[in-house]
Amino acid sequence: MNALGIIFSDIQDWSMTELASHRSVAAIPFGGRYRLIDFPLSNMVNSSINKVYLITSSNYRSLMEHIGTGKDWDLSRKKGGILTIPPYAAGENHGLYQGRLDALKRVLDYITSSKENYVVLSDSDMIYDVNYQKVIKYHEEKNSDITAVYTKININKSESIHKILYEFDQDGRADDILVYPITNGIHNVGLNTWVMNKEFLESLLYDAIARNYKDFSLNVLSAKVHSLRIYGYEYNGFFAHIDSLQSYFENSMKLLNIDNLQNIFYSKTGPIYTKTKDSAPTKYSKDAVIKNSLIANGCVIEGTVENSILFRNVRIGKNAVVKNSIIMQHGIISDNSKLDSIITDTYTFVSKDRVLLGYSNCPFFIKKNSVV
Repeated sequence: MNALGIIFSDIQDWSMTELASHRSVAAIPFGGRYRLIDFPLSNMVNSSINKVYLITSSNYRSLMEHIGTGKDWDLSRKKGGILTIPPYAAGENHGLYQGRLDALKRVLDYITSSKENYVVLSDSDMIYDVNYQKVIKYHEEKNSDITAVYTKININKSESIHKILYEFDQDGRADDILVYPITNGIHNVGLNTWVMNKEFLESLLYDAIARNYKDFSLNVLSAKVHSLRIYGYEYNGFFAHIDSLQSYFENSMKLLNIDNLQNIFYSKTGPIYTKTKDSAPTKYSKDAVIKNSLIANGCVIEGTVENSILFRNVRIGKNAVVKNSIIMQHGIISDNSKLDSIITDTYTFVSKDRVLLGYSNCPFFIKKNSVV
């Protein structure tokens, strides 16, 4: 496909302080064996985009280890493939980038040297399944400057402050764009994914350099909604925005619904790829009780797991009970422990006989390498 993919790894890391304190947002584990980067990257691969730039900001070690050469996504290629771009100083640009435009300005030389006609921009904190070939076809039909992918959903005020909302005329052209408003109700919510011609993106970036613009949402979308041809492509499938610890917990729990699980992991667009690891099958003792849970490989379960998600190589001790919880990689829940509405980061150890309780609207978080 004649398109270049660009993924931002950390645009809203400020809203994910617990999970993104030592890793980029793109590297946050999700769904038992995946990371958030797997979803936009798989969308691009399934849409035959075989050249991808991954723009990182900070805490990107685990992300780079996860991506590696890109072979698990069929992106280890002589031509194209995936290129991870850490922040670097160039000219007047120093330090971490301050928005999508600022990030794109840092990699302008990479963009101008690419030979693709189209560019697909995507954040890494949105989970959905879309065929970008259809989006680009719609972009061509509308002769659009920018095509934004959106979905129509009901949101509340706490959710809207991290979202971009669109209003369209009868032809599908945007006539108003609200950036991080405080509102509720049914709205056209942007999926932070845009398609544009490469030459048009270059002109935007040269203008941004001249005017010192840094924020794509405010300085381009909202400010130029009437002067640019901005159209919306509606997406109607499963959608999740991971922009807080609460949204991470709620959207993870949605995967326990078989319909949601099939819609995102077994869609017609293609599978979700991730880094392959050689772990043994999960071992269940004769006393293990499992109800409505996602269990990754490499686990050892001797207790009860109910309505929960266990990542790789988790151990649940004898008579331990884990309910409505997320246990990330290499977590150990010792004998006779009781957990409800808990999120444990990687390599946590819960001692014997401990009782840890959170709430569905306020899960309790245990940080990486903790012993409790």
